[in-house]
Amino acid sequence: MLVTSQRAEDPQPVTSAPSGNARRHDAVGEIIAAAVIALREAAQPDTLELEDVARWCAEVGGVDPRIERAALMQALAIVHVEALVADVAATLRARLLAAGPYLPALVARGGVPRVLATLGLDDVDPIPGGLSRAMPPRIARLYWQRLRAYVAWSASCAWS
Repeated sequence: MLVTSQRAEDPQPVTSAPSGNARRHDAVGEIIAAAVIALREAAQPDTLELEDVARWCAEVGGVDPRIERAALMQALAIVHVEALVADVAATLRARLLAAGPYLPALVARGGVPRVLATLGLDDVDPIPGGLSRAMPPRIARLYWQRLRAYVAWSASCAWS
């Protein structure tokens, strides 16, 4: 993004190179675009393989993988995937922007997948309109958080 200004006495526009902030926002935009693709792929019912769910359960201390997989499948039937993806992407964007000048080092060291994986640890409520039907808040939170955690973790594992 180039910034242009025009002075009355100078017919040539004055341009400046993108600032560090603009470059950082561009980099974050590219990372978010890649993350959204990975998150959408991770949130497909056919990607919920028992072996992957078992790996996730082992890493996060979950319950029996068969029970967890059944809960995740139920969550996929209740949660609007696009709303979930948007929620995770917004949280990832906020975390990457918070890195500020340390973002290039984070990216260079391959830290983006680790940040993405940790998003599932957040204690969050479903966003408005994130569920396909009304249900008690406790149940809604359970489905939203479990699917959010699994999808974020799965996308981080698939990160290239």
